[in-house]
Amino acid sequence: MATYRPSFGYGNTPVVFAMLAVFAAIFLLAFAGLGPVFVLYLAWLPNDAWILTARLWQPFTFPFVHLGFIPALFDGIVLYFFGGSLERAWGGGRFAFFFFASGIVAGLIMMALSPWIGVPVMIGMVGSFVAVVVAFAALNPYATVYLYFFPLQARWLAALVIVWEFFGNTGRYGSVPGAAAVVGGVSLFAWAFTVFRPHLPSLDIHAPNLRERFDRWQQRRRMRAWQRRVGRIDKPEDLFKR
Repeated sequence: MATYRPSFGYGNTPVVFAMLAVFAAIFLLAFAGLGPVFVLYLAWLPNDAWILTARLWQPFTFPFVHLGFIPALFDGIVLYFFGGSLERAWGGGRFAFFFFASGIVAGLIMMALSPWIGVPVMIGMVGSFVAVVVAFAALNPYATVYLYFFPLQARWLAALVIVWEFFGNTGRYGSVPGAAAVVGGVSLFAWAFTVFRPHLPSLDIHAPNLRERFDRWQQRRRMRAWQRRVGRIDKPEDLFKR
């Protein structure tokens, strides 16, 4: 049975580290008094009126807006551990696409339901919180994850997160029907995205770590030495003499 052991380091997960930095910066600025400004310009209210505002960036910015320490902490933990694992498995570009797509899927479901239910302003990892855990479980269903020091298989952890999001965070979705539709729809999207692996254009974002940079430097050094040696030979057979 596999045990999940996270790998740390900026070079392994540059996209996740960049997202966490934005999390921290916006939270600190909101704590300093800019919270209402961020809610106005960065949060997303997915209804018909939003289309007329022309604030088309909001579906991509609302996951980074946190007005409380506990929501920011839990979102950051899920993004760091499970999002980091997904980025290492998929690459930065594919993970970033999945992260934002899961939030947009949640918003589109809310928008479709907005004529019949109340739609709240979306802040934090609405949709993507569940999606990241479900995707990790779809990749590693039998991996052992320690939840408060208790070992739990990833598939059961995903089920627990789905139940918690529905019963414990119903307010994020405005109503019980909204929570059921969004949590169910996003979970299905995350599972299908992971299992069927839809083809995407080249989106890989990979920042080389120090070892990779050193290896590349050595390769360039050997190539320059080879080129200098080729430039000094008189006969082709001299190329292979030391």
